[in-house]
Amino acid sequence: MMPITTFLSCTRVFDEFESLSPAQRHHAKTYATGLVAASNKTVAGIAREVLPAQGKRALNKFLTQYDWDEQEFNHERLEELQKHGETRWSQDGYIILDDTITEKAGDEVPGVGRFYDHAEGDTVWGQDLIYAFYADDKTAYPLTFRLYEQQDDEDDDHDTKYDLAREIVTELEEEVGVPADTYLFDSWFAHDSSLPEHIESYDKDWIGPLRSNRQVTYGGDEIRVDALCKRIDTVERDVDDDTYHIWTKKLPVSQLGDVKLVIAEKETDEDEENPVKYLATNKIDAPNRARDSLLRNAMAHRDVLRGLEA
Repeated sequence: MMPITTFLSCTRVFDEFESLSPAQRHHAKTYATGLVAASNKTVAGIAREVLPAQGKRALNKFLTQYDWDEQEFNHERLEELQKHGETRWSQDGYIILDDTITEKAGDEVPGVGRFYDHAEGDTVWGQDLIYAFYADDKTAYPLTFRLYEQQDDEDDDHDTKYDLAREIVTELEEEVGVPADTYLFDSWFAHDSSLPEHIESYDKDWIGPLRSNRQVTYGGDEIRVDALCKRIDTVERDVDDDTYHIWTKKLPVSQLGDVKLVIAEKETDEDEENPVKYLATNKIDAPNRARDSLLRNAMAHRDVLRGLEA
């Protein structure tokens, strides 16, 4: 590969970031340019391929020893994105909470351990990141993240994944100020009832899928949500170019209290699976059009995240 003789033009914005000193900006430009354009994404590879770099040692010292505020740097990144129409966020956007396993080879990496990766269907050695992602009809990008570390049996003050998710919500609402009205999250987040409550404390809405064994109260009986399908009549509804068979009702759901429960089955080709989706939301009084929008975006943006993790 030909050597990279100049920094990428997209790194010029680093010159405006107050979180970095002039020397740190140089290393940040080196690293960002290497991550995008270098064939070898390691520190050694970037230092070798990006000619303006000041050597492997200097770049590694910037990443591991320099005193710079990563959170402030990230907030400045998000502020920069709001200066451009194609990346500016809005109330109509969505904040997606999820986690992902990043495989690692060494055992000196912070937070590294053995985690179950649903994408791989097996345990892997790596880091577990809890993160927030912004998405709307025109753009999508990461907002912030927290590193989850496995719990030591003797550590009573250990942060759970739910703790980290609530911490992310607090940062986005109180420090960053993301205007998006609705949070989307996967089924395991809904097991922590305090996370939806925390989101609601900021007057925000949420929607998330439920596992098929989640308990709901219907007709005076407490039953699994998948057993509820045998007792209901769905209504066919077209959402964009797709057809769904939908049933919705306000019901008590275990750990969540009274929520709007949505059961939806998308029509597919005969040779494809036709899974039923169980969704819960605090949009109790949402009209049909709003619920259709939630359903469409919940399905679409979960597919986006699966694509990113693949």
